[in-house]
Amino acid sequence: MKYALFMAFVGVGMSLFLRRYIIRHVFTPKRKEDQTYPNSTYENIEVELDIGTMRGWFIKSEGARGCFLLVHGWGSQKSNMLRYVDPLIASGYDVIMMDVLGHGQSDAIQKQVSIKSFVQSIKATIDYVEERTDINSHAIYVLGHSMGGTAASIVNATDERIQALITDSMPTSLKNISQSMAGNITLPYRPFGWLLISWFLIRDGVFIKARKEWRLEKIMKNQQSPALAIHGTQDTKVPISNVDVLLTHSNFKQVIKVETKGHDNCVKDNGFWENIFRFITDNRP
Repeated sequence: MKYALFMAFVGVGMSLFLRRYIIRHVFTPKRKEDQTYPNSTYENIEVELDIGTMRGWFIKSEGARGCFLLVHGWGSQKSNMLRYVDPLIASGYDVIMMDVLGHGQSDAIQKQVSIKSFVQSIKATIDYVEERTDINSHAIYVLGHSMGGTAASIVNATDERIQALITDSMPTSLKNISQSMAGNITLPYRPFGWLLISWFLIRDGVFIKARKEWRLEKIMKNQQSPALAIHGTQDTKVPISNVDVLLTHSNFKQVIKVETKGHDNCVKDNGFWENIFRFITDNRP
């Protein structure tokens, strides 16, 4: 009896320690100062939500073809999205880069750092664009990297204000989301991976919503606006196998595999921008 009680005590203690470790090192992104800034003249902007303030950059182009919202991934920040900016500005698109809540310079509200906070951040940014009379809000495009792409797909499944969606290196399953979030923390998916992603959802009160409404297999089949997915064949963080579901069980208009290494290098493919601009042209209403 004493042995059983001791083992139960140890088990509870280990669970609490593991939970604390995961929340501290996985669910709470390290906030980093911006190391690089746009090459073009930019405006510092703020978007107020009832749960915090988002901060970002707005770059105005000389054209008025539309506005691109660049959404970074988990644990990243707006300055990491600068690799996409110059070709968009040169092509006549305004660009907005926001730090998702709990990332970069945006408010760090720990309980809000989740898939839900990404979705809220994207919707709030679209609201902001619509409020500005100097931005063409009738042509809003979203380019999301990694989890930013996953969250943008969730928004695009219900929000018709997006003209077109482009995802770069997007995870398409809860398993791959948990693995990409964990980074260098190596835990076997069974049983720890599902425990990890469950805590990620439960801690923000969105577990039921995510399981019922944000089921990714459903989301990928119900994109409201044309969606293009680009993925590197040698991405080890979010493997190329993630696009298989998009090829067979989604209404994504196009899926492109590029021969690039790493998780952040699809943009280095020679045809990256040509594919994006052609996609936009081919799918204009």
